[in-house]
Amino acid sequence: MQELADQIWSNSRFHDAAALAHRTWLGRELGRPLDPEVTMEEAVRLMQASAILACSKDPLHRRQAYRSATMTYEVIGAKTLPMQQALRVVLARLGNFPALETREEVGRAAGDLPLDLAIEEMALSDRRRVLLRDRPALLTSFQHDLWSKLGEGRSVAVAAPTSAGKSFILQGHLARVFQEAGAHIVVYLVPTRALIAQVARDLADLFSGTERAPEVVTVPLDGDQPLPTRAIFVMTQERTQLMLAAHPNMSAGIVIVDEAHSIADQGRGVLLQWVVDDLLRRRADAQLLFASPGIRNLDVFGRTFGLESVETLPSTEPTVAQNFLIVRVISSRQGEFSVSSIEPGGKEALVGEFAIKRTIATKKERLVHISATLGRGAPTIVYANGAAEAEDLAIQLAELFADRETTPRRDAVAQLIAQSVHPSYVLAAAVRRGVGFHYSNMPTSVRQAVEDAFADGTIDFLVCTSTLLQGVNLPARNVFMCKPEKGKQRPLEGTDFWNLAGRAGRLRREFQGNIFLIDYDEWKAKPLDHARDSEIVPALQEGVTQRLEDLVATMADEDGDSRKPDGDLETLFIRLLDDHSRGELSTTLSRLNAAGVPSASTERVQLAIDEVVEVLTLPVEVVRQSPNLSPHRQQALHVALRTAAGTDKAGVRALIPAHPRESGAYASYASLLRLCHTHLLGLPPSHGSHRYLALMAVFWMRGDPLPKIIENAINHDKKKSSRTVIRSTLETIEKVIRFEVVRLMSCYCAVLLQVLDEIGLSEMASSVPPMSLYLEVGASDRSMISFMGLGLSRVAAAILNDATVNKSMTIPEARAWLQDATLDAYDLSPLLVEEIRRVAR
Repeated sequence: MQELADQIWSNSRFHDAAALAHRTWLGRELGRPLDPEVTMEEAVRLMQASAILACSKDPLHRRQAYRSATMTYEVIGAKTLPMQQALRVVLARLGNFPALETREEVGRAAGDLPLDLAIEEMALSDRRRVLLRDRPALLTSFQHDLWSKLGEGRSVAVAAPTSAGKSFILQGHLARVFQEAGAHIVVYLVPTRALIAQVARDLADLFSGTERAPEVVTVPLDGDQPLPTRAIFVMTQERTQLMLAAHPNMSAGIVIVDEAHSIADQGRGVLLQWVVDDLLRRRADAQLLFASPGIRNLDVFGRTFGLESVETLPSTEPTVAQNFLIVRVISSRQGEFSVSSIEPGGKEALVGEFAIKRTIATKKERLVHISATLGRGAPTIVYANGAAEAEDLAIQLAELFADRETTPRRDAVAQLIAQSVHPSYVLAAAVRRGVGFHYSNMPTSVRQAVEDAFADGTIDFLVCTSTLLQGVNLPARNVFMCKPEKGKQRPLEGTDFWNLAGRAGRLRREFQGNIFLIDYDEWKAKPLDHARDSEIVPALQEGVTQRLEDLVATMADEDGDSRKPDGDLETLFIRLLDDHSRGELSTTLSRLNAAGVPSASTERVQLAIDEVVEVLTLPVEVVRQSPNLSPHRQQALHVALRTAAGTDKAGVRALIPAHPRESGAYASYASLLRLCHTHLLGLPPSHGSHRYLALMAVFWMRGDPLPKIIENAINHDKKKSSRTVIRSTLETIEKVIRFEVVRLMSCYCAVLLQVLDEIGLSEMASSVPPMSLYLEVGASDRSMISFMGLGLSRVAAAILNDATVNKSMTIPEARAWLQDATLDAYDLSPLLVEEIRRVAR
């Protein structure tokens, strides 16, 4: 069969027929039928060839077999010839059993197959059939390999396309683990808060109604709270580090690193590696899974963590196919443009020309009108370079669809948006026209509502930013891009581009997905010219090799207070300092040498660390709690607090942060933030931002509803539009309060606790509130935090917290209270009621 497949592949007539079938399908898809189209005779031969290529071991052969067979089936249909049976044979030989459910007639065709082909499929499917929670499931070859390795307890590094079904297998493995009695702790590391919410909800649904369901924990637990014995901790690396610091005895039998390529993401990549190392230090035999969409050097994970047992499992076979389409504007004034497809081998073929009689001179006009013309009637994602642009595009798309009637479901989503953000938030009006937008600073509850609405068809157009690249599972039929960027002036390329492109095509709903590249000739980067996978370099290794001079200067504190802080280098510095304190620096440096870092570089790092430990007196266990703030600056804060504290309790009490609901909270936070700005960030005393941040921190930690916070901001700054103020306030909360202020206050409290211990007043440590937790979740009542720990959004948790007299409930107590609560008594949107019932069941 392999020889026959090779012969077919070397035959130009096969490739000509495949290209014609491809153009025929695309022409019909875009409403521009070809003349002539692929003939019945060509279709039959193409399907026969696909059935042979599906048996090949060559990934190119197999991908083409899938593409040609599915397109031929959809072009010819099954009225004249049993194409549904032929397609079923191809899909079974490819091992793509989930795709059999894409079309009902293909799913029913098994009983009509000739006996020999039916027996062949039975033999193939038996090798791919497993039990997931006592139910049979058919897996792809890649999924079955991953399922088997995980079941054998092996550690695995996986690279597979977005649509390959990694999450499905991973969740099935966790269900298998927790079927067993006894203690099981899993740490599930994700890169963003958005992904925390999605994974936690998927896991809650997975274990719903099961007797041995684990707790799904998303919020760090205080040190005084007992650890559950059966739990999955779904957290970012920052939250996980808080958990590990609060619970020195915590260890995990399974560690999952989702979007593992983020280990190359500067300071956060260093922190991710640090957290995994810490988990391995606590339990060396933990099972590890590193999952990513496209990494060529999968062996990097075993080498980075000094493990020989990490097996690699790459897959290049997506469960759906993607069509790349180049869109060129012919006349911007008349709205004329052409669409050409990229054929296998990189050649272009014209699919059709369009005239929409609207001006498409600017990038925004092209994204709006071209996506509305070509994407209408199917789930469509439009990529925007930033939150403001996402709102602009969504507003214009909604205006184009002004003739659409709203629906009860859209009204429910709009009500949730108004209740969660503000009644004038433009997203609410757009959703009523079937359009949404999605960016990082939006509240989690709103992002989830938009994702759900897109997934179930409530909205069919979604404008997104780079947030969608970080693991959020949101496939569509069409994706539109025009000069895409990630951040400011950085072209979208490499793993990020292919990750976004992988959203085109929905498993079990479509065989194909379309990616439209508008003005591709003018893109700064040409991602189609490069491989879909890429090599990554861990941020720790990158920092030592590419930024060695800056790193050494950071360690030596050259230029002192005048040096501009660099959180990425500070994180790397503190990681190396922590290794030194544990006696493990030589191990870390030897691993870098094994990865190709010159010994001269690692020797210089060793020398710099040896010199710095002579001048740093603040204990490393204090410094490591603030991994992106200079140890030298932390030491300066320590000196200031030690001086201010004196030796009596009165001086110390003035330094302890107030509880957010105390009357003196604002003055307390303004004072401590000024100290942090002066000693940690080197800001001049005249810098007044500490007052604004203190006020916002009080509102946020007190649990004030976001609409109230935004309304205050709108009334305060009436010169700006409400759109600008809302977006600015959301950014302040997400990027300043929940990041900048968190790191400053966390450092302040860690240093203050050290001062209390040094002056013999450690009994006062219990008076220091967990500020970083309060700031992270936006709450300070134990009950509200427990409601959020159950998986509820902040807006739902705040409403329920107001309704209960007990503000100190633990998570089990909060769950019991929810089960008895009468939800009709509260002013909740239908989606919030659904959210609470899902958690309470």
